[in-house]
Amino acid sequence: MLPSARVPPKPARTPACAPARGLRALRARSAPRRAWLFAALFLLGCGGTASPDGGLDAPADVGPAPGPLALVGPDFPFVGEEACFASSRPLAADETATFVFGDGETSTLAPGLGEACHTYRVPGPYVVGLALASARPTERATKLVHVVFAPRALVPSRSSSIVLEAGRIVAVEPDADLVVVMAEDGTVARRVPVGDRPRSVAVLGERLLVACEGDGTLHAIGPDGHAIVPLGAGSGAFAVALDPRGGHAFVSLLRSGELAVLATDGAVREVARVRVGPDPRALAVRDDGLVLVSHWRSTEAAARVTLVDAGDPRAPRVASEALLPRETGRDADTDNDGVLSFVEALALSPDGGRALVGGLKANVVGGLFRTGEPLSSQTTARGALAELLLGGVAEPAEDSLRRPLDDLDAVAALTFSPMGELVYFAVPGAEVVLVADAFSLDTVASIDDVGHAVDGLALVGETLYVHAALSREVRAYDVSALSSGSPAPRWVARTVEVEPLPPDVLAGAILFGRSRDPRMGRTRYLSCASCHRDGEGDNLVWDFTQRGEGLRNTTPLVGRAGTAHGPLHWSANFDEVQDFEHDIRGSQGGTGFLSDELFHAGSRGTTLGDPKAGLSPELDALAAYLSSLDRFGSSPHRRDGDPAWESSRARGEAIFRDPARGCAGCHAGPRYTDSAFAAPGVPVLHDVGTLGSGSGARLGLPLTGLDTPTLRGLWASAPYLHDGSAATLDEVIGARNAEDRHGVTSDFGEAERADLVTFLLSLDDLAP
Repeated sequence: MLPSARVPPKPARTPACAPARGLRALRARSAPRRAWLFAALFLLGCGGTASPDGGLDAPADVGPAPGPLALVGPDFPFVGEEACFASSRPLAADETATFVFGDGETSTLAPGLGEACHTYRVPGPYVVGLALASARPTERATKLVHVVFAPRALVPSRSSSIVLEAGRIVAVEPDADLVVVMAEDGTVARRVPVGDRPRSVAVLGERLLVACEGDGTLHAIGPDGHAIVPLGAGSGAFAVALDPRGGHAFVSLLRSGELAVLATDGAVREVARVRVGPDPRALAVRDDGLVLVSHWRSTEAAARVTLVDAGDPRAPRVASEALLPRETGRDADTDNDGVLSFVEALALSPDGGRALVGGLKANVVGGLFRTGEPLSSQTTARGALAELLLGGVAEPAEDSLRRPLDDLDAVAALTFSPMGELVYFAVPGAEVVLVADAFSLDTVASIDDVGHAVDGLALVGETLYVHAALSREVRAYDVSALSSGSPAPRWVARTVEVEPLPPDVLAGAILFGRSRDPRMGRTRYLSCASCHRDGEGDNLVWDFTQRGEGLRNTTPLVGRAGTAHGPLHWSANFDEVQDFEHDIRGSQGGTGFLSDELFHAGSRGTTLGDPKAGLSPELDALAAYLSSLDRFGSSPHRRDGDPAWESSRARGEAIFRDPARGCAGCHAGPRYTDSAFAAPGVPVLHDVGTLGSGSGARLGLPLTGLDTPTLRGLWASAPYLHDGSAATLDEVIGARNAEDRHGVTSDFGEAERADLVTFLLSLDDLAP
């Protein structure tokens, strides 16, 4: 049975971070195996009394014991602090007590004494044993303890789509633009309309703080009214987390790459802002002002977590950056090479000395062109956790432990138990919540069938609250006895009264990320969301050589409304969304959504052959969902009303539309693309001088050119070009266009390139 999540009566204190920071060394000095074997024997009631060296001696067998025996002591001993264990009853004068602490250490006391104290140096679970030897048969008792670091006096905070505070459960519903408040029994008290796409909520006394990504606002809702704090239409206000010290809240601005600080004493207002880099997403905050910011998308070299010193919240500064470098040499059925991407799960341990992050480990290391080895459905991507060891605010974090997940896709949310011995994390594609030992990250239990698209967890006492965003539900689970099997929910509460999406769009949204469905992928590793979480691109370059293509930079799906902008992919190898059946059956290892008979009929087995639309409700639902993604959003680079910016943009637009430059020829019209088919199965392609040895083929045949991507939404899709070979737009029109095959730009000076980039980065839903 798993230990209770209840906090023991021993008062918590704020520890130094050094013990947790030294966890790597502590693990290296972990208890010997024979101590664990002996503990197991004790637990099973095997053998006789314990000898001082950890062995077993055969007992005498003379008469009954004086009474029942139990072992008394703390459930959560603290690392480095003395923990005392005792017999539950007084010992007879002839009884000798031997304590086995589970870490290789034992203590045998003089006859009649029944208490022993011990100091643990390594955190984790231990079985403590007690053996009483006398003229009677040996008695034994055992106790499972979890050794942890002492929690901080002020619990670290984190961002989440669901929180429970003061008897209220509060969750956001992005598709419905609502924040939902309910009682602990699931009874909905109220549904409050907020801004566009609310993503995170924090509870501050009677006030709710809600970050809305779509319109870049923070909503402060309380007894004194409903206030809206604008953070920038293109800022992408995503996560909100409170300062444990009180008085301030932090908001990650996903699109503008910043962290905003808001004062919460009185009217909520912005007081500071600091640039942290692209795609800041999840937040975790410690009571000394350390703010951890995960970066949702990674480079091919490393995932990143930025550490911000907000000791003075009105003057935050970037203190350091923790890198999680990509891993190589790990391809197997239980792991794969790659980099942690889509990092949206982040939490600090209760002691504040460690952080766990979760996401998807994307294999942008392997592939036929890069290594000569094809990617399989088991080596393309998988869910993964990573641990960071933390010191003081100004100290860099250390990447300590990684844990790949077997037969599971991306991790989207996680939370620690109150004492930090366990971590609960959600895998939305597989629709499971797993429970792991917080120090080894070994899975110890799971909860299956938790709903569609889980994006938030909240643990209070022995109840875990699960927010299943696309099920439109909050579910409550008793986690006091998970080892007995996957529990049914205590209750399920509906969060919306009226479904905000059309039925086919909702069905497609669910299928899009559902790795659990064997038709979508083999062994729950892959789905459409593996590269396109939230319909975005992962901004990574994949080796698709084995698919008859080459190195391909993931293109976003948002804003393109399915095929409204023309054929799909850089080589225009799909003419309908339903053609993803080929990827599903191929690289994802799924059984597919068409019967084999339908799939192989006529020319349907080719991507540009007979249409697949109308043959599968599931494929049609996927098409409906992608067609609904018709918004690019507002550019974070817009400075409307700023004369200097508007002047630069106007000069850049004039350059763009100059026929002598040739930019508007291919990037034409309101779509800013000429993507189309010149004839059935014959796309309009252009060779702009960027093809190289890794560009590969098109459907296994020579690649003569590339489909023209839209220019709308460029601010969110770096790096650029089909192979990601340009890190910035300045490189696209400069170093990567030296021969003027991608527009005439070689004679540009620095000012002209800057003006053109200003214009290109402004192309959003508001652009003409």
